Amino acid sequence: MSFKSIFQEGMKERKRRKSLGRVNTQFKDKEKVHSAQLTALGQRAWEAKTDLSAYADLKAALGDLQKTLDDLRGESERLKKQKLESEAERKRENERLGAGQKEAEERKRETEGRLNEQKKLQQDGQAEIQRATSRLSAIANERSQLQGKVADPAVAEKAEIAKGLERLAGEEGELKAAISALEEAGKPVAAQVATLQENASRLQKQLEGLRSEQKKMAAEMDKKIAALSADLGKNGERTREAEGRQQAEFKRLGEKLAAAAAMDPNLAKEMAAVQGARAEMEGVQAMISGLERQKDRGQVSAYKKMMAIIIGGIALIAAIVIALFILLAPKKSASPIGGLGGPEGGAARNMAELAQQMEKGFGGIKAESERLQGGGIELATEAAMKAALPQVGGWQPQKADYNQGVFGDLKTASMHAEYVAGGDTVYVEITDAGTASALLAPLKMVFSLNMRVDSADVFQQTSTVNGIPVAERVDKRDHEASFGIVYKDRYLIELKTRASRGLDLLREFAAKLDLSRF
Repeated sequence: MSFKSIFQEGMKERKRRKSLGRVNTQFKDKEKVHSAQLTALGQRAWEAKTDLSAYADLKAALGDLQKTLDDLRGESERLKKQKLESEAERKRENERLGAGQKEAEERKRETEGRLNEQKKLQQDGQAEIQRATSRLSAIANERSQLQGKVADPAVAEKAEIAKGLERLAGEEGELKAAISALEEAGKPVAAQVATLQENASRLQKQLEGLRSEQKKMAAEMDKKIAALSADLGKNGERTREAEGRQQAEFKRLGEKLAAAAAMDPNLAKEMAAVQGARAEMEGVQAMISGLERQKDRGQVSAYKKMMAIIIGGIALIAAIVIALFILLAPKKSASPIGGLGGPEGGAARNMAELAQQMEKGFGGIKAESERLQGGGIELATEAAMKAALPQVGGWQPQKADYNQGVFGDLKTASMHAEYVAGGDTVYVEITDAGTASALLAPLKMVFSLNMRVDSADVFQQTSTVNGIPVAERVDKRDHEASFGIVYKDRYLIELKTRASRGLDLLREFAAKLDLSRF
Protein backbone atom coordinates (compact mmCIF):
# COMPACT_ATOMS: atom_id res chain seq x y z
CA MET A 1 0.00 0.00 0.00
CA SER A 2 1.40 3.41 -0.97
CA PHE A 3 2.01 6.19 1.51
CA LYS A 4 -0.94 8.11 0.05
CA SER A 5 -3.26 5.10 0.28
CA ILE A 6 -2.21 4.49 3.90
CA PHE A 7 -3.24 7.99 4.83
CA GLN A 8 -6.47 7.91 2.80
CA GLU A 9 -7.67 4.61 4.27
CA GLY A 10 -6.28 5.46 7.70
CA MET A 11 -8.20 8.75 7.78
CA LYS A 12 -11.44 6.84 7.09
CA GLU A 13 -10.79 4.65 10.12
CA ARG A 14 -9.79 7.71 12.14
CA LYS A 15 -13.10 9.39 11.24
CA ARG A 16 -15.02 6.26 12.27
CA ARG A 17 -13.13 6.04 15.57
CA LYS A 18 -13.67 9.73 16.25
CA SER A 19 -17.42 9.35 15.65
CA LEU A 20 -17.47 6.22 17.82
CA GLY A 21 -15.68 8.04 20.61
CA ARG A 22 -18.12 10.94 20.42
CA VAL A 23 -21.14 8.60 20.48
CA ASN A 24 -19.64 6.59 23.38
CA THR A 25 -19.32 9.83 25.30
CA GLN A 26 -22.96 10.60 24.55
CA PHE A 27 -23.92 7.12 25.77
CA LYS A 28 -22.05 7.65 29.05
CA ASP A 29 -23.82 10.98 29.53
CA LYS A 30 -27.20 9.38 28.85
CA GLU A 31 -26.28 6.56 31.22
CA LYS A 32 -25.59 9.08 33.98
CA VAL A 33 -28.93 10.79 33.35
CA HIS A 34 -30.74 7.42 33.40
CA SER A 35 -29.03 6.51 36.68
CA ALA A 36 -30.02 9.86 38.21
CA GLN A 37 -33.64 9.38 37.06
CA LEU A 38 -33.78 5.88 38.61
CA THR A 39 -32.48 7.34 41.90
CA ALA A 40 -35.07 10.13 41.75
CA LEU A 41 -37.81 7.54 41.13
CA GLY A 42 -36.78 5.45 44.14
CA GLN A 43 -36.46 8.55 46.35
CA ARG A 44 -39.88 9.81 45.30
CA ALA A 45 -41.44 6.40 46.05
CA TRP A 46 -39.87 6.41 49.54
CA GLU A 47 -40.82 10.00 50.38
CA ALA A 48 -44.38 9.54 49.03
CA LYS A 49 -44.74 6.47 51.29
CA THR A 50 -45.61 4.28 48.33
CA ASP A 51 -46.60 0.69 49.17
CA LEU A 52 -43.26 -1.15 49.09
CA SER A 53 -44.43 -4.44 50.61
CA ALA A 54 -43.26 -6.22 47.45
CA TYR A 55 -39.72 -5.02 48.20
CA ALA A 56 -39.45 -5.84 51.89
CA ASP A 57 -35.64 -6.06 51.89
CA LEU A 58 -35.24 -2.62 50.31
CA LYS A 59 -37.90 -1.14 52.58
CA ALA A 60 -36.08 -2.48 55.66
CA ALA A 61 -32.69 -1.25 54.41
CA LEU A 62 -34.05 2.21 53.64
CA GLY A 63 -35.78 2.33 57.01
CA ASP A 64 -32.52 1.54 58.82
CA LEU A 65 -30.65 4.11 56.74
CA GLN A 66 -33.28 6.76 57.42
CA LYS A 67 -33.01 6.15 61.17
CA THR A 68 -29.22 6.30 60.95
CA LEU A 69 -29.40 9.57 59.03
CA ASP A 70 -31.93 11.06 61.47
CA ASP A 71 -29.63 10.14 64.38
CA LEU A 72 -26.57 11.54 62.63
CA ARG A 73 -28.31 14.79 61.69
CA GLY A 74 -29.61 15.13 65.25
CA GLU A 75 -26.10 14.58 66.57
CA SER A 76 -24.81 17.17 64.12
CA GLU A 77 -27.31 19.76 65.41
CA ARG A 78 -26.33 18.95 69.02
CA LEU A 79 -22.62 19.35 68.24
CA LYS A 80 -23.23 22.61 66.35
CA LYS A 81 -25.18 23.96 69.34
CA GLN A 82 -22.41 22.94 71.76
CA LYS A 83 -19.80 24.54 69.55
CA LEU A 84 -21.75 27.81 69.30
CA GLU A 85 -22.27 27.83 73.09
CA SER A 86 -18.56 27.14 73.68
CA GLU A 87 -17.56 29.93 71.28
CA ALA A 88 -19.96 32.31 73.04
CA GLU A 89 -18.59 31.28 76.46
CA ARG A 90 -15.03 31.82 75.28
CA LYS A 91 -15.97 35.27 74.05
CA ARG A 92 -17.69 36.17 77.35
CA GLU A 93 -14.78 34.94 79.48
CA ASN A 94 -12.29 36.70 77.24
CA GLU A 95 -14.23 39.97 77.56
CA ARG A 96 -14.56 39.55 81.36
CA LEU A 97 -10.88 38.87 81.88
CA GLY A 98 -9.96 41.59 79.45
CA ALA A 99 -12.08 44.10 81.38
CA GLY A 100 -10.46 42.96 84.65
CA GLN A 101 -7.01 43.49 83.15
CA LYS A 102 -7.98 46.94 81.91
CA GLU A 103 -9.24 47.95 85.35
CA ALA A 104 -6.13 46.55 87.07
CA GLU A 105 -3.86 48.37 84.59
CA GLU A 106 -5.66 51.69 85.22
CA ARG A 107 -5.42 51.29 89.03
CA LYS A 108 -1.77 50.29 88.70
CA ARG A 109 -1.00 53.36 86.58
CA GLU A 110 -2.76 55.60 89.11
CA THR A 111 -0.90 53.99 92.06
CA GLU A 112 2.45 54.24 90.30
CA GLY A 113 1.76 57.94 89.54
CA ARG A 114 1.13 58.69 93.22
CA LEU A 115 4.15 56.58 94.19
CA ASN A 116 6.39 58.61 91.91
CA GLU A 117 5.09 61.85 93.45
CA GLN A 118 5.84 60.63 97.01
CA LYS A 119 9.26 59.35 95.96
CA LYS A 120 10.02 62.80 94.55
CA LEU A 121 9.07 64.42 97.87
CA GLN A 122 11.17 61.87 99.74
CA GLN A 123 14.15 62.47 97.47
CA ASP A 124 13.83 66.26 97.84
CA GLY A 125 13.76 65.96 101.70
CA GLN A 126 16.79 63.63 101.68
CA ALA A 127 18.64 66.09 99.43
CA GLU A 128 17.93 68.94 101.92
CA ILE A 129 19.13 66.78 104.84
CA GLN A 130 22.27 65.92 102.86
CA ARG A 131 22.99 69.59 102.22
CA ALA A 132 22.47 70.47 105.92
CA THR A 133 24.67 67.56 107.03
CA SER A 134 27.43 68.71 104.67
CA ARG A 135 27.21 72.23 106.13
CA LEU A 136 27.48 70.87 109.67
CA SER A 137 30.71 69.12 108.68
CA ALA A 138 32.02 72.38 107.27
CA ILE A 139 31.03 74.26 110.44
CA ALA A 140 32.96 71.76 112.57
CA ASN A 141 36.06 72.37 110.46
CA GLU A 142 35.66 76.16 110.67
CA ARG A 143 35.18 76.00 114.49
CA SER A 144 38.33 73.91 114.85
CA GLN A 145 40.32 76.47 112.89
CA LEU A 146 38.97 79.43 114.90
CA GLN A 147 39.60 77.66 118.21
CA GLY A 148 43.18 77.08 117.13
CA LYS A 149 43.62 80.80 116.51
CA VAL A 150 42.19 81.67 119.97
CA ALA A 151 44.79 79.45 121.60
CA ASP A 152 47.59 81.20 119.70
CA PRO A 153 49.04 84.14 121.83
CA ALA A 154 50.23 85.88 118.70
CA VAL A 155 46.69 86.36 117.36
CA ALA A 156 45.29 89.74 118.40
CA GLU A 157 41.68 89.53 117.07
CA LYS A 158 40.30 87.55 120.00
CA ALA A 159 36.97 89.40 120.03
CA GLU A 160 36.31 88.85 116.32
CA ILE A 161 37.11 85.14 116.62
CA ALA A 162 34.70 84.87 119.55
CA LYS A 163 31.93 86.45 117.45
CA GLY A 164 32.71 84.00 114.60
CA LEU A 165 32.42 81.04 116.97
CA GLU A 166 29.12 82.40 118.23
CA ARG A 167 27.72 82.71 114.66
CA LEU A 168 28.82 79.16 113.81
CA ALA A 169 27.13 77.88 116.99
CA GLY A 170 23.89 79.66 115.99
CA GLU A 171 23.97 78.29 112.40
CA GLU A 172 24.76 74.81 113.73
CA GLY A 173 21.72 74.92 116.00
CA GLU A 174 19.47 76.04 113.14
CA LEU A 175 20.77 73.28 110.82
CA LYS A 176 20.24 70.60 113.46
CA ALA A 177 16.72 71.83 114.05
CA ALA A 178 16.07 71.85 110.29
CA ILE A 179 17.43 68.30 109.90
CA SER A 180 15.23 67.12 112.77
CA ALA A 181 12.18 68.79 111.19
CA LEU A 182 12.96 67.27 107.74
CA GLU A 183 13.36 63.81 109.26
CA GLU A 184 10.02 64.11 111.04
CA ALA A 185 8.34 65.37 107.85
CA GLY A 186 9.88 62.48 105.84
CA LYS A 187 8.45 59.73 108.08
CA PRO A 188 4.83 59.91 106.74
CA VAL A 189 6.20 60.24 103.17
CA ALA A 190 8.32 57.09 103.64
CA ALA A 191 5.29 55.27 105.03
CA GLN A 192 3.22 56.41 102.06
CA VAL A 193 5.95 55.25 99.65
CA ALA A 194 6.04 51.81 101.29
CA THR A 195 2.24 51.50 101.12
CA LEU A 196 2.08 52.60 97.49
CA GLN A 197 4.89 50.20 96.54
CA GLU A 198 3.03 47.34 98.21
CA ASN A 199 -0.17 48.30 96.37
CA ALA A 200 1.64 48.52 93.02
CA SER A 201 3.16 45.06 93.56
CA ARG A 202 -0.22 43.64 94.51
CA LEU A 203 -1.83 45.12 91.39
CA GLN A 204 0.99 43.75 89.20
CA LYS A 205 0.42 40.26 90.61
CA GLN A 206 -3.33 40.66 90.08
CA LEU A 207 -2.71 41.71 86.46
CA GLU A 208 -0.37 38.78 85.84
CA GLY A 209 -2.93 36.42 87.40
CA LEU A 210 -5.67 37.72 85.09
CA ARG A 211 -3.42 37.32 82.05
CA SER A 212 -2.49 33.79 83.08
CA GLU A 213 -6.15 32.94 83.69
CA GLN A 214 -7.09 34.35 80.27
CA LYS A 215 -4.37 32.33 78.54
CA LYS A 216 -5.39 29.13 80.34
CA MET A 217 -9.06 29.74 79.59
CA ALA A 218 -8.37 30.37 75.90
CA ALA A 219 -6.27 27.20 75.63
CA GLU A 220 -8.94 25.06 77.33
CA MET A 221 -11.81 26.54 75.32
CA ASP A 222 -9.88 26.29 72.03
CA LYS A 223 -9.19 22.64 72.80
CA LYS A 224 -12.88 22.03 73.54
CA ILE A 225 -13.98 23.86 70.37
CA ALA A 226 -11.40 21.97 68.28
CA ALA A 227 -12.69 18.65 69.66
CA LEU A 228 -16.26 19.64 68.81
CA SER A 229 -15.16 20.65 65.29
CA ALA A 230 -13.42 17.29 64.88
CA ASP A 231 -16.53 15.46 66.07
CA LEU A 232 -18.62 17.53 63.64
CA GLY A 233 -16.26 16.58 60.81
CA LYS A 234 -16.43 12.88 61.64
CA ASN A 235 -20.19 13.07 61.98
CA GLY A 236 -20.36 14.81 58.60
CA GLU A 237 -18.29 12.05 56.99
CA ARG A 238 -20.60 9.38 58.46
CA THR A 239 -23.62 11.37 57.28
CA ARG A 240 -22.27 11.65 53.72
CA GLU A 241 -21.45 7.94 53.73
CA ALA A 242 -24.99 7.08 54.90
CA GLU A 243 -26.46 9.44 52.31
CA GLY A 244 -24.40 7.71 49.63
CA ARG A 245 -25.72 4.31 50.74
CA GLN A 246 -29.23 5.75 50.80
CA GLN A 247 -28.85 7.05 47.22
CA ALA A 248 -27.65 3.61 46.13
CA GLU A 249 -30.71 2.00 47.75
CA PHE A 250 -32.96 4.60 46.11
CA LYS A 251 -31.46 3.61 42.75
CA ARG A 252 -32.01 -0.10 43.45
CA LEU A 253 -35.62 0.65 44.36
CA GLY A 254 -36.01 2.78 41.22
CA GLU A 255 -34.65 -0.08 39.07
CA LYS A 256 -37.18 -2.52 40.56
CA LEU A 257 -40.07 -0.08 40.16
CA ALA A 258 -39.07 0.67 36.55
CA ALA A 259 -38.77 -3.06 35.75
CA ALA A 260 -42.21 -3.67 37.26
CA ALA A 261 -43.63 -0.63 35.40
CA ALA A 262 -45.26 0.60 38.61
CA MET A 263 -48.43 2.57 37.89
CA ASP A 264 -48.66 4.61 41.12
CA PRO A 265 -49.92 8.09 40.05
CA ASN A 266 -47.54 9.69 42.60
CA LEU A 267 -44.63 8.33 40.55
CA ALA A 268 -45.90 9.16 37.05
CA LYS A 269 -43.55 12.09 36.46
CA GLU A 270 -40.43 10.23 37.64
CA MET A 271 -41.42 7.05 35.75
CA ALA A 272 -41.85 9.00 32.51
CA ALA A 273 -38.39 10.56 32.98
CA VAL A 274 -36.82 7.11 33.47
CA GLN A 275 -38.50 5.75 30.35
CA GLY A 276 -37.44 8.78 28.31
CA ALA A 277 -33.81 8.43 29.45
CA ARG A 278 -33.86 4.71 28.63
CA ALA A 279 -35.22 5.41 25.12
CA GLU A 280 -32.41 7.93 24.51
CA MET A 281 -29.82 5.38 25.68
CA GLU A 282 -31.22 2.77 23.30
CA GLY A 283 -31.04 5.24 20.42
CA VAL A 284 -27.38 6.03 21.13
CA GLN A 285 -26.62 2.31 21.54
CA ALA A 286 -28.06 1.72 18.07
CA MET A 287 -25.67 4.35 16.68
CA ILE A 288 -22.72 2.62 18.40
CA SER A 289 -23.73 -0.74 16.90
CA GLY A 290 -23.94 0.86 13.45
CA LEU A 291 -20.43 2.33 13.75
CA GLU A 292 -19.07 -1.00 14.98
CA ARG A 293 -20.51 -2.71 11.88
CA GLN A 294 -18.67 -0.16 9.68
CA LYS A 295 -15.31 -1.46 10.92
CA ASP A 296 -13.05 -2.51 8.01
CA ARG A 297 -9.90 -4.58 8.52
CA GLY A 298 -8.02 -2.86 5.71
CA GLN A 299 -8.80 0.58 7.08
CA VAL A 300 -7.83 -0.51 10.60
CA SER A 301 -4.48 -1.76 9.30
CA ALA A 302 -3.89 1.48 7.36
CA TYR A 303 -4.79 3.51 10.46
CA LYS A 304 -2.21 1.67 12.56
CA LYS A 305 0.46 2.25 9.92
CA MET A 306 -0.50 5.92 9.61
CA MET A 307 -0.29 6.43 13.40
CA ALA A 308 3.09 4.68 13.50
CA ILE A 309 4.37 7.07 10.83
CA ILE A 310 2.96 10.17 12.58
CA ILE A 311 4.09 9.15 16.08
CA GLY A 312 7.55 8.23 14.82
CA GLY A 313 7.84 11.53 12.99
CA ILE A 314 6.72 13.51 16.01
CA ALA A 315 9.18 11.66 18.24
CA LEU A 316 12.01 12.43 15.86
CA ILE A 317 11.08 16.10 15.62
CA ALA A 318 10.87 16.32 19.41
CA ALA A 319 14.27 14.66 19.87
CA ILE A 320 16.00 17.17 17.60
CA VAL A 321 14.09 20.45 18.03
CA ILE A 322 12.60 20.58 21.55
CA ALA A 323 15.90 21.37 23.28
CA LEU A 324 16.20 24.81 21.67
CA PHE A 325 12.48 25.53 21.92
CA ILE A 326 12.76 24.98 25.67
CA LEU A 327 15.90 27.12 25.83
CA LEU A 328 14.21 30.06 24.14
CA ALA A 329 10.63 29.89 25.38
CA PRO A 330 9.65 31.83 28.53
CA LYS A 331 8.50 29.59 31.37
CA LYS A 332 5.00 31.06 31.41
CA SER A 333 4.51 31.00 27.67
CA ALA A 334 1.45 29.04 26.59
CA SER A 335 3.50 27.24 23.95
CA PRO A 336 7.21 27.33 23.04
CA ILE A 337 6.31 27.57 19.36
CA GLY A 338 4.14 30.61 20.05
CA GLY A 339 7.16 32.92 19.99
CA LEU A 340 8.36 31.85 16.53
CA GLY A 341 5.87 33.73 14.36
CA GLY A 342 7.90 36.83 13.74
CA PRO A 343 6.61 39.86 11.86
CA GLU A 344 6.55 37.96 8.57
CA GLY A 345 5.68 34.50 9.88
CA GLY A 346 8.96 33.00 8.65
CA ALA A 347 9.11 30.19 11.23
CA ALA A 348 5.48 29.37 10.68
CA ARG A 349 6.12 29.01 6.94
CA ASN A 350 9.09 26.73 7.63
CA MET A 351 6.93 24.54 9.87
CA ALA A 352 4.23 24.43 7.18
CA GLU A 353 6.81 23.35 4.61
CA LEU A 354 8.00 20.60 6.94
CA ALA A 355 4.42 19.44 7.36
CA GLN A 356 4.12 19.14 3.59
CA GLN A 357 7.35 17.13 3.49
CA MET A 358 5.93 14.83 6.18
CA GLU A 359 2.94 14.18 3.96
CA LYS A 360 5.38 12.93 1.33
CA GLY A 361 6.92 10.56 3.88
CA PHE A 362 10.34 10.61 5.51
CA GLY A 363 11.86 10.40 2.06
CA GLY A 364 10.65 13.98 1.52
CA ILE A 365 12.47 15.15 4.64
CA LYS A 366 15.63 13.35 3.56
CA ALA A 367 15.45 14.91 0.09
CA GLU A 368 14.94 18.39 1.54
CA SER A 369 17.83 17.85 3.98
CA GLU A 370 20.14 16.81 1.14
CA ARG A 371 19.04 19.81 -0.91
CA LEU A 372 19.82 22.19 1.96
CA GLN A 373 23.17 20.49 2.66
CA GLY A 374 24.14 20.48 -1.01
CA GLY A 375 24.24 16.73 -1.70
CA GLY A 376 24.36 13.32 -0.08
CA ILE A 377 24.73 13.25 3.71
CA GLU A 378 27.13 11.03 5.63
CA LEU A 379 26.73 10.98 9.40
CA ALA A 380 29.56 12.33 11.56
CA THR A 381 31.73 9.47 12.82
CA GLU A 382 32.48 8.76 16.46
CA ALA A 383 36.08 9.92 15.91
CA ALA A 384 34.95 13.24 14.42
CA MET A 385 32.55 13.91 17.26
CA LYS A 386 35.15 13.09 19.92
CA ALA A 387 37.59 15.42 18.21
CA ALA A 388 34.98 18.19 18.25
CA LEU A 389 34.53 17.94 22.04
CA PRO A 390 35.94 20.94 23.95
CA GLN A 391 39.33 20.68 25.66
CA VAL A 392 39.22 22.91 28.76
CA GLY A 393 42.04 23.16 31.28
CA GLY A 394 41.30 21.29 34.50
CA TRP A 395 38.32 19.50 32.96
CA GLN A 396 38.45 15.99 31.50
CA PRO A 397 35.55 14.08 29.95
CA GLN A 398 34.54 11.24 32.29
CA LYS A 399 32.66 9.45 29.54
CA ALA A 400 31.77 10.02 25.88
CA ASP A 401 28.95 7.89 24.43
CA TYR A 402 28.29 7.73 20.68
CA ASN A 403 24.95 6.58 19.22
CA GLN A 404 23.22 6.42 15.84
CA GLY A 405 19.48 6.49 15.24
CA VAL A 406 17.65 5.25 12.15
CA PHE A 407 13.95 5.70 11.36
CA GLY A 408 13.09 4.88 7.77
CA ASP A 409 15.10 7.24 5.56
CA LEU A 410 16.04 9.45 8.49
CA LYS A 411 19.42 8.89 10.14
CA THR A 412 20.98 10.81 13.03
CA ALA A 413 24.04 10.50 15.28
CA SER A 414 24.84 11.88 18.73
CA MET A 415 27.66 12.15 21.26
CA HIS A 416 27.05 12.63 24.99
CA ALA A 417 29.97 13.67 27.22
CA GLU A 418 30.30 14.63 30.89
CA TYR A 419 33.10 16.78 32.35
CA VAL A 420 33.85 16.88 36.09
CA ALA A 421 36.08 19.21 38.10
CA GLY A 422 35.80 19.50 41.87
CA GLY A 423 32.13 19.12 42.68
CA ASP A 424 30.87 20.59 39.37
CA THR A 425 29.71 18.83 36.20
CA VAL A 426 29.28 20.09 32.64
CA TYR A 427 27.19 18.06 30.16
CA VAL A 428 27.86 18.31 26.42
CA GLU A 429 25.48 16.81 23.82
CA ILE A 430 26.30 16.99 20.10
CA THR A 431 23.65 15.80 17.62
CA ASP A 432 24.18 15.39 13.88
CA ALA A 433 20.64 15.75 12.49
CA GLY A 434 21.89 14.05 9.31
CA THR A 435 19.14 13.28 6.82
CA ALA A 436 16.64 14.90 9.22
CA SER A 437 18.47 18.25 9.29
CA ALA A 438 15.62 19.95 7.41
CA LEU A 439 13.72 19.75 10.69
CA LEU A 440 16.08 22.39 12.10
CA ALA A 441 14.92 24.99 9.57
CA PRO A 442 12.44 26.72 11.93
CA LEU A 443 15.27 27.40 14.38
CA LYS A 444 16.84 29.93 11.98
CA MET A 445 13.95 32.26 12.72
CA VAL A 446 14.40 31.66 16.47
CA PHE A 447 17.94 33.04 16.43
CA SER A 448 16.92 35.99 14.23
CA LEU A 449 14.38 37.19 16.82
CA ASN A 450 17.11 38.33 19.28
CA MET A 451 15.00 37.24 22.23
CA ARG A 452 15.78 38.40 25.78
CA VAL A 453 13.81 37.58 28.93
CA ASP A 454 14.85 38.41 32.49
CA SER A 455 12.16 37.50 35.01
CA ALA A 456 12.00 36.14 38.56
CA ASP A 457 12.11 32.60 37.15
CA VAL A 458 14.41 32.72 34.14
CA PHE A 459 17.06 34.65 32.23
CA GLN A 460 17.42 33.85 28.52
CA GLN A 461 18.71 35.49 25.39
CA THR A 462 20.30 34.85 22.01
CA SER A 463 23.93 35.89 21.51
CA THR A 464 27.07 34.71 19.68
CA VAL A 465 30.22 32.75 20.56
CA ASN A 466 33.07 32.91 18.04
CA GLY A 467 30.60 34.41 15.57
CA ILE A 468 28.15 31.47 15.92
CA PRO A 469 24.58 32.21 17.16
CA VAL A 470 23.78 30.62 20.54
CA ALA A 471 20.76 30.49 22.82
CA GLU A 472 21.58 31.12 26.50
CA ARG A 473 19.34 30.29 29.46
CA VAL A 474 19.52 30.26 33.28
CA ASP A 475 16.70 28.77 35.31
CA LYS A 476 16.78 30.88 38.48
CA ARG A 477 14.83 28.30 40.46
CA ASP A 478 17.10 25.27 40.01
CA HIS A 479 20.18 27.35 38.96
CA GLU A 480 20.75 25.31 35.78
CA ALA A 481 22.54 27.17 32.96
CA SER A 482 22.09 25.98 29.35
CA PHE A 483 23.59 26.76 25.96
CA GLY A 484 22.10 25.77 22.58
CA ILE A 485 23.94 26.04 19.27
CA VAL A 486 22.89 25.15 15.71
CA TYR A 487 25.90 24.82 13.41
CA LYS A 488 25.69 24.67 9.60
CA ASP A 489 21.93 24.11 9.83
CA ARG A 490 22.70 20.51 10.76
CA TYR A 491 24.57 20.10 14.05
CA LEU A 492 22.76 20.77 17.34
CA ILE A 493 25.04 21.31 20.37
CA GLU A 494 23.66 21.61 23.90
CA LEU A 495 25.70 22.38 27.06
CA LYS A 496 24.33 22.32 30.62
CA THR A 497 25.67 22.87 34.15
CA ARG A 498 24.63 23.84 37.66
CA ALA A 499 28.10 25.14 38.52
CA SER A 500 28.23 28.52 40.27
CA ARG A 501 29.92 30.16 37.24
CA GLY A 502 26.96 29.13 35.07
CA LEU A 503 26.89 30.85 31.68
CA ASP A 504 30.49 32.09 31.96
CA LEU A 505 31.68 28.49 32.29
CA LEU A 506 29.52 27.35 29.36
CA ARG A 507 30.85 30.20 27.19
CA GLU A 508 34.35 28.96 27.96
CA PHE A 509 33.37 25.43 26.92
CA ALA A 510 31.56 26.64 23.78
CA ALA A 511 34.62 28.64 22.71
CA LYS A 512 36.72 25.44 22.91
CA LEU A 513 34.45 23.38 20.62
CA ASP A 514 36.32 22.30 17.48
CA LEU A 515 33.43 22.62 15.03
CA SER A 516 35.85 22.55 12.09
CA ARG A 517 35.71 18.75 12.45
CA PHE A 518 32.26 18.92 10.84
